[in-house]
Amino acid sequence: MAIRSYRASSLTSNEIPTDLQLGTFALKWPEEIKKALTPIVVNLSIDAKGFYLICLSKTKKEVECFDLALIHDTRTGSQVLLPQGHEYFQKNNIGVLDVPIASKWLTIYYGNTYVPTELRLIHFYFESPSIAERWAKQLFQFGHNQILRNLSSLDCLEKLHSRIIHGLIDPDRKTISVKSFIQFLCKNIHDNSKEKTILRALDYLKLPCQMDSVINPAEFTFNKFFRLYMHLMGCREIDNLFESMIGKNRRYLSLEYMKVFLRNQNASLNDTFELNHYEQKGKDLITKYTEHDEQLKEKGMSNESFLRYLLSFDNLIIDPKKLDLCMDMNKPLAHYYISSSHNTYLAGYQWTGRSNVEMYRQVLLTGCRCIELDVVDSEKRNDEPEIKHKNTPVKPVLFIEVIVAIKEYAFKVTPYPLILSIENHCGPKAQAKMAQYFIDIFAESLITEPLKTHPCEENYPLPSPNDLKYKILIKNKKLNSNQSSKVNNTNKQTLPRKSTTISATSSGDQSTDISTTPSSSKISCHMTQSDESSKSKEELFEQLSLLSNHEQLVNKNRRDCVLIDDEDSSEECTDINETNPNESQTSINDRYRESKATKAMSDLVHYVVPVRFTTFVLAEQRNRSFEMSSFSEDRAFNLIREQAKEFLAYNQRQLCRIYPRGIRWESSNFNPYIYWPIGCQMCALNYQTLDVPMQLNLGFFSFNNACGYIEKPSALCQLKSSFDPRIRMNVENVAGYQIYIKVISGQFLCQDREPTFVDIQMYGMYGDVNKRHEFLVRAKYWNGFQAVYDDTDIDSDKYSVRFPNVTLPEMASLRFVVSTEDGTFIGQSLIPIAHIRPGYRYVVLRNQMNIPINSSSLLIFIQINIHINAEDQDFANKLVEPLMNQIKNPKQLDQNSYNEKNQYNNIFSSMFVRNHSLVPIQQTNTVRKQSVTILSDEKYSYQKHLIAASRLHERKTLCKVLSLNDIISEEVVKEDRTIRNQLRRISMDYQKKIDKEEDRFEKSLNLQYNEIYAQRNKSNMTNNSENKCRTTNEIHKKNIEQVEQNLLAIYSTKFNLQEELACNGLNEYYNVIEKHIKNDYTRQMNQIDRILQEDQIILLQQKSSQTHSKVRALIIQTLEEMHEDVKEQLQINFQTNLDQLEEHKCMEIQKCLEKYFNQLETIKVRLQHLTNRNEGDFQNDNSLSTHGSKIRPTISLTALSEYPLKSTRASSEPV
Repeated sequence: MAIRSYRASSLTSNEIPTDLQLGTFALKWPEEIKKALTPIVVNLSIDAKGFYLICLSKTKKEVECFDLALIHDTRTGSQVLLPQGHEYFQKNNIGVLDVPIASKWLTIYYGNTYVPTELRLIHFYFESPSIAERWAKQLFQFGHNQILRNLSSLDCLEKLHSRIIHGLIDPDRKTISVKSFIQFLCKNIHDNSKEKTILRALDYLKLPCQMDSVINPAEFTFNKFFRLYMHLMGCREIDNLFESMIGKNRRYLSLEYMKVFLRNQNASLNDTFELNHYEQKGKDLITKYTEHDEQLKEKGMSNESFLRYLLSFDNLIIDPKKLDLCMDMNKPLAHYYISSSHNTYLAGYQWTGRSNVEMYRQVLLTGCRCIELDVVDSEKRNDEPEIKHKNTPVKPVLFIEVIVAIKEYAFKVTPYPLILSIENHCGPKAQAKMAQYFIDIFAESLITEPLKTHPCEENYPLPSPNDLKYKILIKNKKLNSNQSSKVNNTNKQTLPRKSTTISATSSGDQSTDISTTPSSSKISCHMTQSDESSKSKEELFEQLSLLSNHEQLVNKNRRDCVLIDDEDSSEECTDINETNPNESQTSINDRYRESKATKAMSDLVHYVVPVRFTTFVLAEQRNRSFEMSSFSEDRAFNLIREQAKEFLAYNQRQLCRIYPRGIRWESSNFNPYIYWPIGCQMCALNYQTLDVPMQLNLGFFSFNNACGYIEKPSALCQLKSSFDPRIRMNVENVAGYQIYIKVISGQFLCQDREPTFVDIQMYGMYGDVNKRHEFLVRAKYWNGFQAVYDDTDIDSDKYSVRFPNVTLPEMASLRFVVSTEDGTFIGQSLIPIAHIRPGYRYVVLRNQMNIPINSSSLLIFIQINIHINAEDQDFANKLVEPLMNQIKNPKQLDQNSYNEKNQYNNIFSSMFVRNHSLVPIQQTNTVRKQSVTILSDEKYSYQKHLIAASRLHERKTLCKVLSLNDIISEEVVKEDRTIRNQLRRISMDYQKKIDKEEDRFEKSLNLQYNEIYAQRNKSNMTNNSENKCRTTNEIHKKNIEQVEQNLLAIYSTKFNLQEELACNGLNEYYNVIEKHIKNDYTRQMNQIDRILQEDQIILLQQKSSQTHSKVRALIIQTLEEMHEDVKEQLQINFQTNLDQLEEHKCMEIQKCLEKYFNQLETIKVRLQHLTNRNEGDFQNDNSLSTHGSKIRPTISLTALSEYPLKSTRASSEPV
């Protein structure tokens, strides 16, 4: 997928004119027909950021916000279909005297689906046609903005803030009630815990925090909303990351630290920039993300500013340039994936669904570039072609209506060529009308003859998308240029072009097309020649894997089945159709045969000429790029399995189309990622079904300005490539990737169900794909707004997922899917590996239509390295560090020159030492002097090779220094998980006691506050009253101290238990690891003993008269010395492992002790702070809250223990 570096991104955010922000008067027509058909007076406006269309009802005093990203289409004038009851305007003399009603009418198609009957149709009536036309144009432009459909997490928060400010406001009071705000964040579900958390956050921001309070929108700025977001989320992982970069004692991220972070964050696989390269970028980012606080610009970024940057478009997980038109559009059509639709006219199931002209408009608005038209003769016998699913109850739509709709929407969102795939079942008269409609309606857009630069001849490539801009291609049967009048001769119809029968030998049917032999359990199928022009073509079944066993082609009643062969453009008739046994063979053939092409239709077919597929060999011999074939998903799958390399070469030259198997009656889809890696350009899917394959398709084609064309990887377009996509192997001239992913946390501001699982899926070449739910990450904590998926140290090397070798990164994509415990879908995102940026990134989750979900994202860390095979590692290291092995001593240069001259006489010469050996050559110099004169004869070459081939040279493998990741076992993980569960259980057991004492503590503070407040505010305060007040204060103070001591005692007991359990767990954990280290050491020692023994046996087996006894003895001695060297190194490694393990163990136990001690001290300080603050309020005149409340709520202590206390040891997880 080549990138045109000379083209800068032209994408911009929506810029809303001032008058559209202020609003326009309009009449809104009721959407529900059952209600009174009376228009509502509204004011239409768009928020300043361009996220929502705001509809304010002046009569009902209600506000409705329409998400611009969900606007499919806007229509006015002749395109408008007036709703039922529009006669109201005529009766009231509105719009009749001046201009037609339709010219002032605006209809918005709105929703989360492509099915027309499920979309909302929102109607507005304006004062003049110019206003209606402007609103229609602007709303469509804003709604289809690429930036709006690919928002960053920060943009999503701004969008949510805009929704709150404009959607929750009371039109009369111009305020937002706290109750409605909480209901919005909780999705109208009562949740005490979340409500309290929100109220505490509002209090923290010094905003009204009572359920009956109201918020002034002018005060509730985005800056405050962002701080509220931080408070609800906790953002501990951001604090840890911030602290790991600058240290505990610093509060600001300076330019120097920012430069280091940017270099690490943007460290791509070919990044060679020095630190100074990020100087200006670092300055710009600090300036940009500290605008909300002028004091920070000189100091640097605070943790809040840093979080803003991480969430922003500047830190998007994909390169923003990929969203724009970034690919080379001058290659042949066969070198692109083309967004394609199957049975486009259907708005439901294949058998019972409805045909709908609107489906063509909706599908074209997605950028789809290949749509299907199944054309039949009119049921009314008036020669007017219609579109429907042949021989099904589906009601038809007029062909001409569909063509008009295609003309209007063919290039509304993309200028690149549109392909009409025609399945033609019409007679000559209807076909004549079809051809005329195409010519008259499409006019200059229709390709009626080949381009002069790209004739439809052999050995010529297809034209490019740029060559065919704003052009429409017709895919329909085409007559051969030398075809005679015999084409229509009925004598040639003994073998139907679209149908062959299957009959059992036990029946009386006589069939020459397909026969079965009773002696075989499998069905043996072949075809006879239908005529001389077809030569000898073996019939390939379309559905070898139709059923689960991939062998059975028909059901038990074979006589009652018809196998429909995929010939010409009639591939998509039902594959296996059960018929009435009483029907004649002729009626069956007539039922499924596709009509012959007429000359008028044939003349319109260029570059996409459908032909019956025979063999890849014949297609290569013909070398006609303008010919194409269609395959059912099962037939294509079998071709991939049997002839993958040939299929790949075929797709480098010409187009192919894959369509769903005929038994997908419910309009489900196949996985297009099965066929894209083999180069299949058009995977036709059912757009009315937003299942996982459709989500993959929408995500895949959302890049390159969503133009409907995605450039294929260059490795799949090389004509002389030896690449076999079925085999997991490195692609020639392509560097594979190692990808490591850590899912840290998930942010779900408006989520009513716990996002329990994150499923990480890899799609790509067949060897790269992982199994479903293979990498399922479970949430460890959930506070109602944020899910924590990884609680290890931020700089830990523990990853959620590892993909050790992605062989063709340009073809691969990562998909993140978030779901609840019971599998309920929450959000998903598909990210091509070629577009991804490593580092700490936020993944914005999307709905089934690939539209961003405003309040849902994942924080991940992703690392991408070049994959290098083990045998090439040393060579790669030398390329990376060419001076690493450079000889610095001139004497060594002379010695090496001498060794080179004698290398063929030296059994220890460097040519026999394996590249990945870690043993320096210099260590064998003393042995060389003894052996040079002994083994100078070529007859000892076998012994030379025996030493050189000994596995004792493999020091890197045999003497591998173990890491924790190497020795972690299921036993260790299970033990660690058990300890964590026990810690969590202790926390839960004590939480009720803590909550109870905390309530007592809070009530005591409030009681003290209220009592003294009442005494102090009495106007006739006497000495007795003052003494009484002082006495009361002392009583309350003692009570508070008592409750405080009780609370601390509970916390202390809890922490002591957790500390003891954690320390015991650490000891057990490290004991298990030590056991594994010792076992591995024993295994390594046994391995080298076994290698030495095997080498000695091989040598002794070669006793012959030519073998010199001294030579044999010297070789054995050499092998034994090599064995001792390896053994010594193993002992050193073993002791090193044990020492490091003990050191790590002591350090982690110390951390554990400090952690619980610090937590208890933090709680003590917190309690003291709350007590002092409560007492200090009486010494100030400003003790009253801003809302006149007598009771000042305190911040709950549960913030310190919302999550079970996590273990800080890095070794508790695999390294």
